[in-house]
Amino acid sequence: MTARGALPAAKRDLLVGALAMAGGAAVVWLAGQIRGMPGQPFSPGFFPGIVGGLAALLGAVLVLRAALGRAPRIEEDEAAAEAEPALRIAALWVAGGIAAIAVFLEDLGFLPLLVGWLCGFQMLLGVGWARAVALSAVLAFGAQQAFTRLLGVPLPPGDWLITLGWM
Repeated sequence: MTARGALPAAKRDLLVGALAMAGGAAVVWLAGQIRGMPGQPFSPGFFPGIVGGLAALLGAVLVLRAALGRAPRIEEDEAAAEAEPALRIAALWVAGGIAAIAVFLEDLGFLPLLVGWLCGFQMLLGVGWARAVALSAVLAFGAQQAFTRLLGVPLPPGDWLITLGWM
């Protein structure tokens, strides 16, 4: 039984799939506009382009699944209704975090922004703060090292670190 006002499964998958395809295509296009520095094996838009392409591919799968009539029904119950506000908050955190990273990357730096974003997301999922901070720091440092050492793409340390003379 679907909740009042909920979309049928096929329409839901068509809508979400179309949005994922359009958003993924936009990310791929925007990532292609990012220019690398001479000598870099990959431009800074390499990973965002991959993520955008995967989002567009996932959207195409959802649209195809809906067109073939294979969209699974979602049964609404009390647990799902109680979880909905938390899911909305998590979705807003993810979208807002990505936007904040895009806007404040140069000023605040990659590591602090990614650690804060990952930490907050984990805490929304119920992970304790100490574990969230530790795991976020390890993941962010690993991502920074992958960009810097493997791809040769330096990530901004943050203007505040440069001002303090630490970078």
